[in-house]
Amino acid sequence: MDLTPTEIVDLSNITLNNEVTKGLVPAQVEYVKESVVEINEELGCVGQSLRAVAANLSDIKENIKPGNWRAFLKSGAINCSERFAIDLVSAYTNWLGGADVNDNLLASLTPRSLALMGSKGVTDKEREKVFQAVKSGERVTEATVRELVRGTKRKEKPSSRKPESERIKTLQSKIETYKKLIANLQDENRKLSRLISNRKKLIP
Repeated sequence: MDLTPTEIVDLSNITLNNEVTKGLVPAQVEYVKESVVEINEELGCVGQSLRAVAANLSDIKENIKPGNWRAFLKSGAINCSERFAIDLVSAYTNWLGGADVNDNLLASLTPRSLALMGSKGVTDKEREKVFQAVKSGERVTEATVRELVRGTKRKEKPSSRKPESERIKTLQSKIETYKKLIANLQDENRKLSRLISNRKKLIP
């Protein structure tokens, strides 16, 4: 990355631990730090862009009729999906529009996650939990956001596996049923055999 005099930053403020710099020469360390600066700037731009897109979409929605808004979303005029746009508008309307959040944090979250953070009853404190998770380097999925803001975990399906004793009892019951069925079939078979034998005797 080429830094002009107006773009020069203090690379000493960027901390890289020993695991990152191990075996690297000073020039390589400096290159990584310069790249970090550029990456963080770009991430900030991503978050800023998301906020701007959300603001513009919200503005359009407020200034046209509901029918026109729905038609606009389906028109293909904007380079994102209908769901993407709806989620951004929901997020912006419910909290993002008035929130003082670093743009780089927004870059790590999907529009669906941002919309979930504006769900009914979600507080700034709960949204802060999401941002703390992002800052810590945790992989923050939409499911993670839902859990953090609603305080509920996805329910695990109860195990359908029955205890060993119960399964044995069930199998024994089935065996008895099959034994009775076999006995009935054998009895029917004997009756049919006698019937066939008697008919043969009657035939000259």
